Amino acid sequence: MSDLRRLIGALVYLRMRTLIGRIRSRLMRLRQPKYLFGAIVGVAYIYFIFFRRGMNPRPGGGGRGQMPEEIFENGLEIAAEIAALGLLLVVLVNWLVPRRASLAFTEAEIAFLFPAPVSRRMLIHSRVLSSQVGIIFTALIFTLVFRRMGPLDGHAVFRAMGWWVTLATLNLHFTATSFTITRLFNPSITTQRRRVITIAVAAAVLLAVIAWGYSTFQLPTAADLRTAASTRDYIGAQLDAGPFPYVLAIPRLLIAPYFASGIGEFLVAMGFALLVFAAHYFWVIHSEVSFEEASIARAEKRAARTRAVQQGDWRAQGQMRKPQRPPFNLRSSGRPEVAFLWKNLLSTSVIFRPTGAIVALAVVLAGSSVLNSFPPVRPVFFAMSIAVLAITVFFGPLIARQDLRQDLQNSDILKTYPLTGRQILFGELLAPIAILSCIVWLAILMFLLTARGANPSFNQPWLVPAALGIAVIVPPFVAIQLLVPNAATILFPAWVQQVGNRAEHGIETMGQRIIFVAGMALITVLAIVPAAIAGAILFALGNLIGGFFTGGAIAVVGVFAILSLEAWLGIRWLGSRFDDFDLSSELRP
Repeated sequence: MSDLRRLIGALVYLRMRTLIGRIRSRLMRLRQPKYLFGAIVGVAYIYFIFFRRGMNPRPGGGGRGQMPEEIFENGLEIAAEIAALGLLLVVLVNWLVPRRASLAFTEAEIAFLFPAPVSRRMLIHSRVLSSQVGIIFTALIFTLVFRRMGPLDGHAVFRAMGWWVTLATLNLHFTATSFTITRLFNPSITTQRRRVITIAVAAAVLLAVIAWGYSTFQLPTAADLRTAASTRDYIGAQLDAGPFPYVLAIPRLLIAPYFASGIGEFLVAMGFALLVFAAHYFWVIHSEVSFEEASIARAEKRAARTRAVQQGDWRAQGQMRKPQRPPFNLRSSGRPEVAFLWKNLLSTSVIFRPTGAIVALAVVLAGSSVLNSFPPVRPVFFAMSIAVLAITVFFGPLIARQDLRQDLQNSDILKTYPLTGRQILFGELLAPIAILSCIVWLAILMFLLTARGANPSFNQPWLVPAALGIAVIVPPFVAIQLLVPNAATILFPAWVQQVGNRAEHGIETMGQRIIFVAGMALITVLAIVPAAIAGAILFALGNLIGGFFTGGAIAVVGVFAILSLEAWLGIRWLGSRFDDFDLSSELRP
């Protein structure tokens, strides 16, 4: 016990000194304007989004507006049931993903602790205790973000404790799962007969639960989904039938502290949740399985990935994957821009290849026939199509980085090619243009297939032509959006390198990203305004000459031409800047 105390004391001292050093280094770098401006914007964002709203709640109390207390409590009960179901699904997926037993030690911790005269159990204690720092920080962030949800208004400490016990228990469950699976498939520990019997029993229990749930589950009717109250009652009835009350028992105990309605109820719920946490802790500590080799390999991969990301090599993870088939056959002659498209598609996931787009199209078309058999489900997919469309339009250019941002470190090599800057830049943009355009087109198709069934007001003759017109102008619109971050890459490479570094965290980095996103949105809007004005004028003239649909077609052609011209001019100008670009001089302190 004394050795454990000394180990805990050393870990606490190490964590405190690391935290103090990190805070000091971040304060020191605020001397640089790019970090100072980012910190100011980040602090302002946190204040106005989280704190100012909390100090000015809406009338009705508790930030709930004019929502009646009975409706709020019933909705909160359903939210707790859905949260328990989500927690159960996370646990099931975790069991279905086999992996070796390992603990998330860093290379420094491995060099310090593994050769030390400490037992295996003390190493587990060390990792579990060290992980609590990150879990507590995450719990505080979640408490801040979700502070307006739940009955404990003003009891932020209780909310944070509820988040902590849930996240900490889930972390222990993941560790215990890897230990159990490794032990089960280790022939030196578990015999083949015992392994087969264990898997067969687990599969039989799982199939029995699925069959039981299938026999009691009822598909929703139109009346069940007509109002929020009827939908809530339907979900509650389904989660109280069949095997759900039993399989959700432990998840309900674990999340109960967060949804407790008073201090007394919170203390009782926290007691049961801590019992679940203690059971998982006992499970991890007493699992006899080797984890040292897998932990060392995991630390090495993590360190290599972090170093590569810090150096701007975003394809470091792709180097660990198996060789992949090319997205399409690249001919020995042709347009050089196509070679850039081939290269950048090769660095993406297989789902963003031409075959992936064809499979996605087939799934959307086949799903439409299934939706015809289940009309009440159409509103769900209708909402999904709108969500995918909005996320792709607003955040797609920031996520799809298969362009000059990815090749920033290789700019000196690109300049040695016998190509103009315009050709290089256009080739770099082709992959994200193709990816984002295909995603938007699929979202529009899903919207058309589900809109009429989701809402009768969409049964309009102009819906399909309007969707086709939007689909036509998507590629030049996406190209203009992508020009903004690529222009920033050439004009402000040091800033963009900092903003795009996924290993960087903190308020100042968040502020830098907010400034970057706001600038991109502003410039994109300014580029769209001329096309929108011209489109409105052309539509009015075409409507007078040939009617509504003729005006729409002429407007689409005009908007497409103007957006394409703006994109072409932007590529030409940015290509000339790339010809004069020198990365070494730009990043020189």
